[in-house]
Amino acid sequence: MNLNPDILQQWAEFNERKWNCRTRRVQFRAPNSPAYGEALFFLNQHGKLYLPPLNPYHPVRFHSTPTDKVIKLGRQWHEVAKTMIPELLKVRGAASFVFTPDIVDIRPFLWNGFKADIKYTYLTDLPYSIDQAGANVRRKINKADEQGYRSARAFDMTEVYQCLQGTESRQGFNYQLSPEDLKMAQSLLGEQAFRAYVCYSKEGEPVSANVIIILDDNRPFKWIAGSKTEHLTQGVAQQVELFTLLDLASSGFKEFDFAGANISSVAASKANWGGRITPYYLLRTPGYKEVLRAGRDWLRFSDARKVKSSASN
Repeated sequence: MNLNPDILQQWAEFNERKWNCRTRRVQFRAPNSPAYGEALFFLNQHGKLYLPPLNPYHPVRFHSTPTDKVIKLGRQWHEVAKTMIPELLKVRGAASFVFTPDIVDIRPFLWNGFKADIKYTYLTDLPYSIDQAGANVRRKINKADEQGYRSARAFDMTEVYQCLQGTESRQGFNYQLSPEDLKMAQSLLGEQAFRAYVCYSKEGEPVSANVIIILDDNRPFKWIAGSKTEHLTQGVAQQVELFTLLDLASSGFKEFDFAGANISSVAASKANWGGRITPYYLLRTPGYKEVLRAGRDWLRFSDARKVKSSASN
């Protein structure tokens, strides 16, 4: 993840203003090497680690020396990771530190007593070919095209907000974002790092929207999306998704992160685009909550066995 320092600072400011949190930019330098890491820590009002709503990860990057030797890269990362441990311990709390998907080796933290969880996202290479998508996605896009829907970059956040409201009402949740919040993020990040896309009906009504955040020179991620219920079956979400991928590719980006595949229904929808299922890791320090987590996991497993048993009978 190649962090853009200016954009990262603007993203930090948005989260501070919107979620009333604190942020801290931290560098981790290996003692005997020019290799280093950098991260953006989100902190709550008590100075403890926090991940604000709608943030998939804590932005983090490892800067190696110019080498392609796997052994050397691994050694450098381990040295940098060791220097990161004291910083994480200073801010430890109830929240986990969520690595970006490109950090694949968390053993230095496990060897020092941290606990880890694993989550998943879908990544897809750009340029994107619609041939990667499932037949159902392609059919829906064709349907939207035939019905006269069109997708485009959007700069009016009231249009985006209308689409978000559709999904909020249908699914019974709240993004906790107002039109003013969207305008603030757009203003802080600028048109290159904050990209909104809207699908319009043939009458010009905004009916589906995507918002993409770009903190990384190579990998934009999907931030929020929404569609009006009365248009959802017409393939509008699929049309604007494809337009998003094509537009990002035309801007030179090499990879796209769908940002999460950890809810069954959401994962099934994102899987239809043919991306690579990719793990990412969450670190936490052990504590009394481990007992609660173990109890929760046992109950979940027990309930699943009961459901399976009932089905077989």
